[in-house]
Amino acid sequence: MTARAGSTAGVPGAGAARIAALWVLRRVWLVALLLGLWWLITRAGWVGAVKLPPPGAVWEELGNAFRNRDLAGAIGSTMGRLVQGWAIGVVAAVALGLVAAAVPFVEDGVRPLMSGLQAVPTIAFLPLAILWFGYGPAAVLAITVFGTFKPMTLATISAVHQISPTLRQAGRAMGASGVFFQRTLVFPATVPALVTGLRLSWAFAWRSLMAAELIVGGTPGLGQLLEEGRELNDIQLVIGVIVVIAAIGIVVEQVAFTRFERWVKHRWGLATPV
Repeated sequence: MTARAGSTAGVPGAGAARIAALWVLRRVWLVALLLGLWWLITRAGWVGAVKLPPPGAVWEELGNAFRNRDLAGAIGSTMGRLVQGWAIGVVAAVALGLVAAAVPFVEDGVRPLMSGLQAVPTIAFLPLAILWFGYGPAAVLAITVFGTFKPMTLATISAVHQISPTLRQAGRAMGASGVFFQRTLVFPATVPALVTGLRLSWAFAWRSLMAAELIVGGTPGLGQLLEEGRELNDIQLVIGVIVVIAAIGIVVEQVAFTRFERWVKHRWGLATPV
């Protein structure tokens, strides 16, 4: 009996390790396949190293960039600017979205405008941002805020309209109204739907920031390092920075937002704990 207990004691841990391994495998298999194809193409010489260097050369260049080009500092500058611009845009968009959804007259003006602006690439507003804020980091930050603001405003308005009418009636029957009604019922009820808006606005902010950093000189970050690789005709550096940008996006999307969404759904009673 003791032997049987000892043989099964490690099963929960082994099961957790197996689940974790499967989770990682399901998310990296395509990346591993693409890396293998990349290596095979360069190994067979189907594409010249001038246009597509082997993975090993790119990896070596990344190590050199960390040592000599302050790649870590560029990542820190870009991520700091991204978080700052995204946070400002989210706060402003949620505030406007809640007001617009609560006042039909405001929504009638805000929703068509935001929908129209959403169809225009955010980077098209960069010349205007440069004229307003100067040719530097302030213009890049403004574009990041604007890239966040448009989709997040529309997501907030949609989230408010998804609240069950029964829930609204119950809140009003208990005497909730005005700002108290918005703060205690409307906003908490929109949080699960807002997670989708947060993910979408993060993606828009990330793309807007990268485009702005590529164009606006004197702004330390991954975009400028990418532009530096282009100017120096350093294909290894260009591909290496693209890999870093993609890796950051994957980590934020699959780790941070996925975990946050799972926590919100569990906290709001929309999913059972895993």
